[in-house]
Amino acid sequence: MGYRTIVAATDGSETATTALEAAARFAKRCRAQLLIVSAYEPPGTTATQARAIVDEARAHVAELGVDAAASTQLGQAAETIIDLAARSNADAVVMGNVGMGRARRFTLGSVPDRVAHHAPCDVLIVDTTHERDREAGYKKLLVGTDGSPTANEAARKAFELALMLRASVTLVTVGDPLLGAITLEETEAGKLGKTEVERRLLSGSPVEAILELLDQEPHDLVLVGNKGMAGARRYLLGSVPNRLAHAAPTDVLIAKTVGRTVDDLAPGHGGVVDHGGQKVAAYRDEEGGLHVMSPRCTHMGCIVDWNDTERTWDCPCHGSRYAWNGEVIEGPAVKGLARQ
Repeated sequence: MGYRTIVAATDGSETATTALEAAARFAKRCRAQLLIVSAYEPPGTTATQARAIVDEARAHVAELGVDAAASTQLGQAAETIIDLAARSNADAVVMGNVGMGRARRFTLGSVPDRVAHHAPCDVLIVDTTHERDREAGYKKLLVGTDGSPTANEAARKAFELALMLRASVTLVTVGDPLLGAITLEETEAGKLGKTEVERRLLSGSPVEAILELLDQEPHDLVLVGNKGMAGARRYLLGSVPNRLAHAAPTDVLIAKTVGRTVDDLAPGHGGVVDHGGQKVAAYRDEEGGLHVMSPRCTHMGCIVDWNDTERTWDCPCHGSRYAWNGEVIEGPAVKGLARQ
């Protein structure tokens, strides 16, 4: 799993400490560097008080076997966290679902909400409002899929995380039974190792159906992509991932599935990402080499999708298929993807 640097935010509160402990256990399991940050704004909080908070937090996670670095920064909490995540090239930010310094849950305008929408990496929102045994870690994961590239990317992360944590995965789709069954089967084909996978085909409103399932079958972690949590309409709560991130009664990992760059590609994986200010189809080989191509199918110009199971570029419009390096495997396209 590509988590090398994890940022954990704290204001010294009880809920922030709960999230910090979850961050420490997660970092330890991922063998990642943990960076603890606390923001301060006088006269509410001084630099001396912020330093005392991170020193205490660092001592606390040391008891859990984690040697963390610590940082304080003048400014508003959300902006500080986002800035540090960008400057440290963090792979994930971990924080509680209660607004930092405010006694309220993960709501519109709160610090967790703003970080979830703006962070340049994955965001783990720790549910600090429900009692649970955290010693066992994440053993049962849930991820929804509709067969789209962003959903497939979230599922890929779920499978990688499940393999590392020795956890099971519940794949969920909502909608037409026939198409849903095909989607679940194709998504499960991307599982890693002997990961135990359960399929759930649900009907009704996607958000309500998944929340009802979580109520009936508790899970430790829900994974959602960040599609609908970026862009000009990100605060309208119209997307399924956004609503689940706010409402799920468990920890939620918001995976960066849109707005990705070539730096987000792990070896052996591809994706349509931003590169040099434009969208490209990029594949990173096992040695780390980067192969960049036009994302437009040479048949009629549709944007291709990355098929992580088959390691191919597939055109959703007319079925053309290309190898990882852009060479044609199946028509109707006759020319390969243009190299860039």
